[in-house]
Amino acid sequence: MKQGHYIYDLILYILISLLIFGMIGNGAQPVRLFIIAISPFMILDALRRPHQSLYYYRYECFFLLFWFLWSVSFFFKAVDETESLKHIIYLLIHSLGFLEVLWAANKAVSPQHAIKYGWLTVIALSIPVAIYEFLTDFHLTMSFQETGSTLYVHGVHIERPFASVTFGNLNSYNTVLCWALPSLFMCNLYPKGKFDKIVGLLLMAMVTLIVVANASRGAIMCLVLMMATYVYAYYKMGRNRTLLIIIIVLGLGALFYYLGELFILILERFDDQGMGDDGRTENLVKGFQAFLDSYGLGIGIGNYGPIMGDVYRVGFAAPHNIFLEILVCFGFLVMIGFICLCIHIIRICLQRGTPFNRNMLIFCGAALVLAGIIDSNYWMKATTWMFIVSAYIYLDPRYNRITDQQQL
Repeated sequence: MKQGHYIYDLILYILISLLIFGMIGNGAQPVRLFIIAISPFMILDALRRPHQSLYYYRYECFFLLFWFLWSVSFFFKAVDETESLKHIIYLLIHSLGFLEVLWAANKAVSPQHAIKYGWLTVIALSIPVAIYEFLTDFHLTMSFQETGSTLYVHGVHIERPFASVTFGNLNSYNTVLCWALPSLFMCNLYPKGKFDKIVGLLLMAMVTLIVVANASRGAIMCLVLMMATYVYAYYKMGRNRTLLIIIIVLGLGALFYYLGELFILILERFDDQGMGDDGRTENLVKGFQAFLDSYGLGIGIGNYGPIMGDVYRVGFAAPHNIFLEILVCFGFLVMIGFICLCIHIIRICLQRGTPFNRNMLIFCGAALVLAGIIDSNYWMKATTWMFIVSAYIYLDPRYNRITDQQQL
């Protein structure tokens, strides 16, 4: 692949870093506005030079077009037409954003690093806000959770400070942090220099602190298992294992010392509730029933909340499952198409990839599966789409333009 231009690295960086604005702007979020602004340039370039832009990802283009048209064709099933129309528009914009990342990466000088620094920027800018929220229990106006939030454990309400930053609730913020972990791992395992090493370690420590302090069982389980994949890769690469063990022991000791009461609270929640959740189980069972009742075609975009609540009497219509959402709302065909999309990039990684690409496959795969059961309304959020397309760039060896090739 010929050398690219730094303007496309900047586009990639902006597309990811704008995610820090979260729900600011509601429908007119900055990342969506930027996607719309650069879409004419991508479309024009794809028409002029089809073999130099998105030709390599023809399946992705056709699948996303099918997904959009499929959603539009089921608009007649909309319970709330305004809500469904809004979701269709978001789907179109996010699909364009997905393709724009592929298009820009094809022309960038170092697309993997541009995307990595975008995710690191999201984390770095969110940390001061998160710390302020923990210290003051004051939250931004887009937060769905109110000041004075509590946890109910063993019949007792316990005060629960939390951080949601600009993402609406702590689950959404935790999910974004988990989406960013593969980029953090890349920063630590494949650094461009000392700056990457220092920043990567500091941000990883802060992410761990915030996820634990937010006290979400799903996010903590995701963090633990994601860290396990990182330790596995670190050992496999033959790095300083003694240093790693020392860092882990000191880190866990510091966390337990400063957040000891919180650890006890989390353990009590696991003891009281385990990993079970009646609301999530109800959504899973009745969501699958709704899928069957729709003959596998889906209940329609934007209809999950009203149909699951009014028709299936789900107490809290929030699936907390990225795969359940796509299956119930869009049906069997879109679900199969999405699975094929994942298989496509995995095959490229396994057949042509370097150890770097295969390690990123482990990291990104774990993040998708584990962080995919923390939040809800995944497919209406730009963060989900940007994470998946970031994984595409990390897994595809065509974009391995890292300076120190020995690290790959």
